[in-house]
Amino acid sequence: MCLGNFDNQRPSGAQVAALDRFVASQMRRYRVPINHVYTHQEINPTACPGRNLQSYMVATRGSQGNMRYALLDAGEIALA
Repeated sequence: MCLGNFDNQRPSGAQVAALDRFVASQMRRYRVPINHVYTHQEINPTACPGRNLQSYMVATRGSQGNMRYALLDAGEIALA
């Protein structure tokens, strides 16, 4: 969970680093591929997680994103 109003502010570096590590660990634990990781906004119309965190989540799941690197650092192979 990241606390803040991410329509008005950007998440801190510490917040997004912890978020990437946590989500990557849950993906490994439950064998969830990266293309099945969504924000609330992508499932149902909502303001959560806010435009600044939403844009980060899209980027971190991308081919050069930090979440992919977190998975690779842990030896994860299946990123599809």
